[in-house]
Amino acid sequence: MRTLLVMAVLPAAVLLAYVYRIDPREKEPASLLGRLLLAGMASTVPAMVVEVALTAALFGDAEPLALRDVLVDNFLVVGLTEELCKFVALKGRSWRDPAFDHVFDGIVYAVFAGLGFAIAENVLYVLEFGPQTAVVRAFTAIPGHCMFAVFMGFFYGHARLARSRGHGFACALLGLFAIAVPVVLHGAYDTLASIETVEASALFLVLLVLMVVVGMGLAKHVARRGERI
Repeated sequence: MRTLLVMAVLPAAVLLAYVYRIDPREKEPASLLGRLLLAGMASTVPAMVVEVALTAALFGDAEPLALRDVLVDNFLVVGLTEELCKFVALKGRSWRDPAFDHVFDGIVYAVFAGLGFAIAENVLYVLEFGPQTAVVRAFTAIPGHCMFAVFMGFFYGHARLARSRGHGFACALLGLFAIAVPVVLHGAYDTLASIETVEASALFLVLLVLMVVVGMGLAKHVARRGERI
């Protein structure tokens, strides 16, 4: 079991360390990052409860097989529920924290909350399905959750900047994007992963690579700018 736990946690730990290291200015307090990580882990509980309830209400005992039902399941039941739970954990632990003084901090905070969620989810999957699942998810689900978080953090950090400048409408709009963009990416990711065709698998890999390339490029760009809130 110890080996499985290491395999479940290590990929996320590597990404956490990487995002933490590319912060070119003051490092964020370990206590705040720890709270965000734990909040992200804890957010899996309400996410699972809501997902089960929505699945029962929408589909009953039937599997969502029709394309419309697959889209509803992946975008609404899973994507919206999980990203909204992560966002609540993120905002509740960091929005008013005095350490939140750069736009890039929003990305760091979102990644810690998002990968906290991913760690808890990954442990459950790996303990149930074994080491092969750990290997596959290390190169798919974990980077996926990290990139959802990078995009969430990008808009979240700019929403905080807008709020500090007294731009309430822009803050609300950017906050909406902080949820909507990860939901769309998450839904597309899950939909392509659930369709068992060669074409869908190819598109899945393209989406994952694009998210990583664009997401990490965006994170590095925001880090270099060092825009202060």
